[in-house]
Amino acid sequence: MRKLSAALCMVALFAFVSGAMAQFGNKVADTPHNLRKATTDGMPVEDYGEICVYCHTPHSANTNIEAPLWNRETPVSQYTMYSSPTIDMTMANSAQGVSLACLSCHDGSIALDQLINVPSAYSGTGPSGTTIETCATQCHTGSNPAGGINFEGTFLGTDLSNDHPISITYDPTKDPKFKPASNGMIDVLPLYGAGKDQVECATCHNPHDNSTRPFLRKDNTNSALCLTCHDI
Repeated sequence: MRKLSAALCMVALFAFVSGAMAQFGNKVADTPHNLRKATTDGMPVEDYGEICVYCHTPHSANTNIEAPLWNRETPVSQYTMYSSPTIDMTMANSAQGVSLACLSCHDGSIALDQLINVPSAYSGTGPSGTTIETCATQCHTGSNPAGGINFEGTFLGTDLSNDHPISITYDPTKDPKFKPASNGMIDVLPLYGAGKDQVECATCHNPHDNSTRPFLRKDNTNSALCLTCHDI
């Protein structure tokens, strides 16, 4: 009976994981994060025959990044972080945690199709070497969005000083103009890190769902996304 119960648990777990992957895969399929589709739309990125593999792998994943089963190397760039005399919360000296997963594509230092593990069924020649900088400045700009894909504005580089602060400890006790967090969440926005108190790229962006562009976790009409945290 115990063996049967264990087997049933494994079947249920497999079904849950398969369902979750199918759900995410379906959401990603029609977004710019489906790099396999991008290859058919004219972007010079290697087609590995799968959607999820450009970010995730079931084996030998990168465990140094706070992203599940991550299939890309950790960027080694030195980042210039946002700075302002009005910030009262503590910010890291460089990008941390799940933000490094985002930056492993968006800082342009690692090719979009440069993976830790490629699918076992793949028999091609390997990564093209194409970075998001190439796509943003040459082949998929606002004036030339081949296949309807516009990568203009997605190349962040290593200077993050003109972007919203990331890798900052969310602590409203240091600034009354911020709303409280509860159980690692600010309303629908998740916080990250061991203490579930870090604002990272994925706090505002959901990489699997582009129904509210650009991959926003919440519609920003009338600054609704901003006002989830900021109390003005």
